[in-house]
This record gives sequence, C-alpha cells and structure tokens, in this order.
Amino acid sequence: MPIDPHYPILAALLALASCAPRPPTPSPTTADVVIEDVTLVDVREGRTREHLDVGLAGPRIAYVRRAGGAAVPAGARRVSGRGLFLIPGLWDMHSHSLWSADAVRTFLPAYVANGVTGIRDMGGTLEMLHAARDSIRAGSAYPRIYAAGAIVDGPEPVDPSISLAVGDSAGGRLAVDSLARAGADFVKVYSLLPRGAYFAVMDEARRLGIPVAGHVPVEVTPDEAARAGQRSIEHLRDELEPFCTPREPAPCAPLFEVFRRNGTWQVPTLVVLRMKALFGDTAYVTDPRLAYVPASLRASWLRERLGKIARGPDYAAGKRVRFADEMWLTGRLARERVPLMAGTDAGVAFSYPGFSLHDELALLVDAGLSNVEALRAATLAPAELMGAAGTLGTVEAGRAADLVLLRANPLRDIRATRQVETVVLRGRVIPRAGLDSLLAAVARDAR
Repeated sequence: MPIDPHYPILAALLALASCAPRPPTPSPTTADVVIEDVTLVDVREGRTREHLDVGLAGPRIAYVRRAGGAAVPAGARRVSGRGLFLIPGLWDMHSHSLWSADAVRTFLPAYVANGVTGIRDMGGTLEMLHAARDSIRAGSAYPRIYAAGAIVDGPEPVDPSISLAVGDSAGGRLAVDSLARAGADFVKVYSLLPRGAYFAVMDEARRLGIPVAGHVPVEVTPDEAARAGQRSIEHLRDELEPFCTPREPAPCAPLFEVFRRNGTWQVPTLVVLRMKALFGDTAYVTDPRLAYVPASLRASWLRERLGKIARGPDYAAGKRVRFADEMWLTGRLARERVPLMAGTDAGVAFSYPGFSLHDELALLVDAGLSNVEALRAATLAPAELMGAAGTLGTVEAGRAADLVLLRANPLRDIRATRQVETVVLRGRVIPRAGLDSLLAAVARDAR
C-alpha cells in the first residue's frame, strides 16, 4: 500500500528501511573491502557455499564470486575468511531499547558486539528514537532501528512511560496520525486497547500505509487481529496459548490457516517466557551478562525475581507447565508453516540485548525448528516482514553490507551464532578486538 504523501518523514524513513529504489549495484571490479576465501551460509537455500570472495563497496555488497577468480581491487582492505562462516547480520525483532538514555547508550552497542545489526524496537519514547537515529547518522556503532516509537494502549496503559493512552476510536486515529508524523516505522498495539479503538487504529493505519504489530488486545481475538491486517503477534502466552494448547489442539489448525492466509507473523520471545517459568534458577543472579545491564535496571530485575519467588511453589509449577505449552506451540507453528521471527523482549527481566538473541535461536531449535529455520527467523524473515528482502537478509550483490563472520557453522549447530569473529555494520568492519572494546565500554557505562 502506498504511503500517504502528507507524511514525508514517515515516507522517507520507510523508504530507507525497506522499499526505496536501491542505488546502482557497484561494479564487480569495485570494492573497498574484500572478505577472502570464506564459506557463505545461504539462509534462503539452507546450504553453505565454500571458497568465495565477498567484496564490499561502502554500505553495500559489491560482489560474491569464486575465491581467487579475479584480482582483489587495488587499495581494498583484505579480511581473511578462511575457516570462517559468513551470515547476514542478525535482527532482534522484539526489543525495548529506546526508553532511556542509559538504555540507548548500553543496549545498542551490545547488540552490535553480538552480531545483531538490526532491531525492531517495540516501544520506547520518540525522544530516544530520534536521539538514536541522530547518533547513527553521526557514525555510532548502533544497529539499524525499525521502531514503533511508543505503544498504543488503553486509557490506563500498562506502562504509561512509553505509551499513548487511548480510550476510543477518535483517540486511536489520533494516535496513529501522531506516530506517523513523528517518524515511527509502525504502530504497536497493546493489551488494554479497547475493541473499538483497536479497529479504528487498524483502519487509520491502513489509510496511511503504516503497519501494525504487537499484542492482541483482550477484547479482540487472534483470528480477528489477523483478518484486520495486524502484521505480527508477540509472545504467544497472552495471544495464542488460551486458544491452542496440547490438551485442546483442535482450534490450532483453523487459526493457523488464518495466519498463513493473512501473512500474520508470530514472535514467540521464548527466552523471556523461559525466565517466567524458571525464575528460581540461581543462574539468573550469577549470570556474568548482568555486568552489561545498567545498575538501576539490574536491581529492578533482581527485585522482580524475588517477587516471583515469594508467590510460592504452585505459582512456579504453573509457569513451568505454561512454558512447556509455549514450546509445544512454537514447534506446531513451525510445522504448520506459520511465519516466525526471532525476538527476545530485551530490556525485560534477564533478557540481555544482543546476547539473548543467541539464546532465543537455540530455544527455537529446541522447540522444533531446524537450524536454518531458526537462522532465517533472525535474517531473511525480518527483511520480508519489513518489505526489505531486496536489501537485507541475505548475502548477495546489492544487499546491505551487514554481515557476521562466525568461527563455526550454524547450519550444523545453531549455537555457532555465539562464536562471532567479525561484524560488518553498514560496510564498517569491526573485528573481534573492536567488538570486545564495545563490550568493555558498555560494562563501564552500566556501573
């Protein structure tokens, strides 16, 4: 659907992120950087391609060709890929990183240090969104950001600090208009949004050509949300599990058919759902990744954990059953070819920006996805949802030079995504030493 021309900021941002005409593909003889003799992981076909040279010209891939098949352009930086595996940059498709200056300063570089070159931010403040984009333009090593700006929730929002309070249809339309004018890439709806306001949001967003994603409000069913055009449903636990369980699987098939027919993506965020089930595990308080979380947030997470423990063993047992259901449901969604994406809800308790995406990929495989399906959920699938499959999500000439060099093959073991050797961000090569420096700076800022 075309973007309303009365919203030039939104149009410009969406064009940049997704469907703008690409500049001409650089000449095959032109490259600023050449990754030599690398094994490319083809996420589309699910196979590796050995002994290739990948040339980069500025922020784009110039060529992919047989290693040694042509001379390296004079003056090009040479990066050895021998023994390494090249994948597209990873995306976390459910992040909360734009709600404070501390979060921006620590979360965003932590993503890049873990090979996450893009995030879909599911609710922060417009002020922080604009500040982060300004920093990216100034050269900061921050991931690409596809953002909601603020959450559209009911008249008494779950989190007023990052939400627009909406009580009726007129308020819903006004919220969509204001977010579009402010440069949001999509609208995020939340659980307490009234039914009438929800459908007004969907109608206004359709008129303006801005996507809608998020929770399914309590007064709306997942079936209705999919038919209304909601692009993704988050978390499973509130939106799907009551409708489709191992004990009552009959509703699954017709609902999944609606999702497939309407292109409604699911983002399970299993890493957070697991925490809600296993919060008593002492590994949560000894995790060395806590060092990369701002001190005030770290303290909040630990208090939240103690509060859950205080609710007693029956509460914990119920949460464990629920998580088992959610793992079953994720596997069932994958088998039924419902589109899935990887997201972590980073910023929520014990979900670490960057680090936890690797945990999420492993959980997706544990739930029943193949290694390549999990990898697609963080590469090609995000590009498809954003309408950017022509510029992101694969390693091909003309695509964005957002890449990760790994020391092991993720098609054999998805946990290989943790073995990051080098990250290429918008054509900028950051070797392991540079990634370690980013993390050291995050730890200093988090104290």
